[in-house]
Amino acid sequence: MTKNLPKSNHKEKQMTANISEEFPQDLFFFKESTKEQILMSDSQKIHVFYSIKKTNLEIERPSIVFIQGLGPGIYSWSDFWDQLYKDYNLIVIDSREKPSINLKSDKECTVSRIALDIAEVLHHLKIQKEKSVIIASSFGIFYVAHCVANSWFKPRGCIFIGPFVESNYPKLKTRFAFMLPTFFLEKFGKLIARRFLSGKIAEGFQKKVYYERVSAIDVRRWKKCSKMRFWNATEDFKKIECPVMIYTTADDKYHKQEGAALVKKLIKNSKLEIIPNYNYMHINPGVSEFMQKIEKVISEF
Repeated sequence: MTKNLPKSNHKEKQMTANISEEFPQDLFFFKESTKEQILMSDSQKIHVFYSIKKTNLEIERPSIVFIQGLGPGIYSWSDFWDQLYKDYNLIVIDSREKPSINLKSDKECTVSRIALDIAEVLHHLKIQKEKSVIIASSFGIFYVAHCVANSWFKPRGCIFIGPFVESNYPKLKTRFAFMLPTFFLEKFGKLIARRFLSGKIAEGFQKKVYYERVSAIDVRRWKKCSKMRFWNATEDFKKIECPVMIYTTADDKYHKQEGAALVKKLIKNSKLEIIPNYNYMHINPGVSEFMQKIEKVISEF
């Protein structure tokens, strides 16, 4: 079922095709989910896709809300989503920097505004806070932490995958890059971004996903949302009261283990587990085993 979708993005389709050739995925959840553009309080529409098969009153299992990081798209977490939506109501909310959203020129693109988007979307979908669990990855954790810290939405628990207190973008170089003319960044920015990522991400699936995403960057939107890259989530993490499970892995140099360990120290009621590798969470066959861990954690919240 589809509601008020924006025009299809050619680059996004090509990117998905390129990934699928090397790492085929079923995309069951994405194909079968309802796609909707939901109007926020600032009149910006936010892209959401979800599968709500049963109401919270009909099932004991909580609804799962999933928030991705800056880079990924449907191809990054699809195998995991296919596992989740079999037994849970699953809601995936795209943040404002994603190409699925027609971001208006006069609208904010900040961590605080995106955190509020999460609360407004869940209110719109009538998701009960006490019967929900939020899973967030990478930069998406900033949005969730700010939302939960401000009590805009209080889930039963959270699962954070690859967290950090502040992004590891080189601050001076990044600030300088955003000051450059758009046409210059269009020509050279993507090459610079690929070089920055080359030594920080795992070989194979992660590198393919990140490189394809960099190739499809909308530089104007990238610049508009630039301030988010200097966010520090220390105070937000300190205010989180619900239980939090944290996952990290050694082969992902972008989401460093030291960063995850620091986040654990800041969140009072949290646990940390190191998993085998990046692919274990993202693509089959590892996803099935990872799903068993997730189900156990959710049942203990």
